[in-house]
Amino acid sequence: MDERHDSLFARVLGLCLLRTAPQDLPHAPALVAGFGVAGVALATVVGAAVGEADDLLPRALLSTAVLLGSSAIALAVRRLGHRWVQTATALLASDFVMSLVQTPFLLAMLPITDPPTATQALLGWVLVLTFFWQLGVNAHIMRHAMDAGFGFALVLVATWAIANWSLAHLLLGG
Repeated sequence: MDERHDSLFARVLGLCLLRTAPQDLPHAPALVAGFGVAGVALATVVGAAVGEADDLLPRALLSTAVLLGSSAIALAVRRLGHRWVQTATALLASDFVMSLVQTPFLLAMLPITDPPTATQALLGWVLVLTFFWQLGVNAHIMRHAMDAGFGFALVLVATWAIANWSLAHLLLGG
C-alpha cells in the first residue's frame, strides 16, 4: 500500500468506495470499541436533533449488537473468527462514515410535513440510495472477510438489515 493510503481515514474512505478491503485496516480491538461508541453517539445526537430521541439509544445499541454479532457468527461458521476484529472495525467505521454522509440530508428535511414537499421527497430518496450503498459496502467487506462471492455477501448483509429491523420492532415497538 502506498503512502497516500496509510491513514486510517483514507482506508475507511477506500472501504466506502469499494476500493480497499477490511484486511487493510489495523487489527486493533480499541478501534472496534471506538467506532462502536462513535456510531451510537452520532445516532443518539442526530436522533435528538430530529426529535426522535425517545428510544434511539436502545435502537442504536441493538443495531450495533446485530451487526457485530451477525458478523462474528458468519465468520465463525466459515472458521474465520480470527478476521473478526478487522471486519468489525470495517463495518462500524463505514457505518459511521455513511451516517455522517446521511446526516445533512436528514437535517435538511426538517420539519417533516405530511404530505412531504418535493424537496423532502428528493432528500428521502437520497437517504434510500445511501442505505443501499451501505448494504453494498457491507457486502464488499464481508466478501473479502469470508472469501465469498459478492452476491452471497449481499444476501447475507441484507438478512442482517431485515433482522435488525425485525428485532427493533419486536423489542422496541413501532
